[in-house]
Amino acid sequence: MNIVARDEWGCFAPFDLTKTPKFDRKADKVELAVRSYELANKYFDAATLLFKQSFEYMPVVLTNVSFACELYLKALLHGYGTDFGNTHGLKNLFEKLPNNIKNYVAQNIAIENRETEFPLCLAEQNEAFVTYRYMNEVKSITAHPVFLFAFAHILKFVYEALIEEHSKIQE
Repeated sequence: MNIVARDEWGCFAPFDLTKTPKFDRKADKVELAVRSYELANKYFDAATLLFKQSFEYMPVVLTNVSFACELYLKALLHGYGTDFGNTHGLKNLFEKLPNNIKNYVAQNIAIENRETEFPLCLAEQNEAFVTYRYMNEVKSITAHPVFLFAFAHILKFVYEALIEEHSKIQE
């Protein structure tokens, strides 16, 4: 057995998570966009699978789908080279997107009465990830899974459409 001392890890990430190496947000925007999108897909897939299983998993479903939305938004923002700093929250991140993307999402999200409901839902669900992951701390809560799933769907669609468009341009 070959035992490696802590100072001999080489390419391994440290066990101390506070020392985990991170990408440079300015230099690695493409890598961050791709990785954010891929991780968003995993959270979205998990939310979808659990949603189909049982209402009992709703806290986990809501946490996963809301986090997927944040990651899709961050993937888009990285892709556009937008510096969003330490911004979190669905509305907060959405507002940083280019106007044409914001308009497309607002006009095409699959919810009823989207003209009035989209801005209202976006504002109400801004802190969805933080709130849903700490559901144990609230006395009661109202959830909006229809909006969150619709928002995740359209953000994923927009990202994929932009990647496809970019690929055609590069050919």
